[in-house]
Amino acid sequence: MTKKTGITLATVLPAALILDLAGSGGLAFVFLNTQPFLGPRWLLFFFTSLLACGISLPFFTILQKRFSKKTFLEGVLVREVLLFAIYIDVLLWLQFGRALNDLIMILLGMGFVLLEIFLRINEKAAFNPDEDNHD
Repeated sequence: MTKKTGITLATVLPAALILDLAGSGGLAFVFLNTQPFLGPRWLLFFFTSLLACGISLPFFTILQKRFSKKTFLEGVLVREVLLFAIYIDVLLWLQFGRALNDLIMILLGMGFVLLEIFLRINEKAAFNPDEDNHD
């Protein structure tokens, strides 16, 4: 019988450090050694995503541990971290086009929060035959 342990900050920190090092090292490489063409621009988005995931992983873990009523799944944590990285990339993309302003930042942020709320409602409403809790 395997023992299920919850996600803690200590289990998440090594992955966050690896993502931070890869993202910051990659961004340093892109900024110092490349010209602003199409390939390095996509590398910029990739390494920005890695850095955003690494920075937000411990933060979302602490938030989930604090506000979650029951143990949360790894998939929820990964989804929240990836949504945050996509949000940062969209902001960066809009900044390149000089279309980013405060209202767009707030509306996009509210949209991503609303998307997460709807996904949580969908997960909660899904039928799971293994659960004995019939609330």
